[in-house]
Amino acid sequence: MINKLTKGFTLIELLVVIAILSILATLVVLAINPAEAQRKSRDTTRLSDLATMRKAIDLAIAEGGALSGTVAIPFTGSSAGSRDTTSVTNYLGMDVSKYLSVLPIDPRQSATVATTLSDGTTQIAAGGMVYSFESNGTTYELNAYLESTANAAVAQNDGGTSATTYEVGTNPGLTLISP
Repeated sequence: MINKLTKGFTLIELLVVIAILSILATLVVLAINPAEAQRKSRDTTRLSDLATMRKAIDLAIAEGGALSGTVAIPFTGSSAGSRDTTSVTNYLGMDVSKYLSVLPIDPRQSATVATTLSDGTTQIAAGGMVYSFESNGTTYELNAYLESTANAAVAQNDGGTSATTYEVGTNPGLTLISP
């Protein structure tokens, strides 16, 4: 009689191991929450971009630059002149070329929608996910919507008037977008 020693795993053992690994992989993905991590990452970019723009505006004002007294939402990232730092047709309405090579745009700026501004004008903007700027000629405000639920307190405690929008500038209480 021939005695065969079989080494290996049975089909049942392999299926059990695959099932256990699948359950563990699902739990890890749910714990990490990649969608929320991406929202947090985009919010971090937004906060950094607004801080950079604020610094550039403040430096330009300190060197004698004048605020334009405008309300602006950039149309799209590729609009002619909308990101040009040397032109007063950029969405800040002032020359900040000494401090920025290009004006930033929101990380999710894409589809366009019409938005009514506080001065009654309507501008085409990207689905609410844009950087907004308003100046009354002496003070200014920069805005961005934050996506992550973890950043809700940041928008609520920024000193501005909106609980859903992150507002910075010399007057974060300016009314930028009418409800």
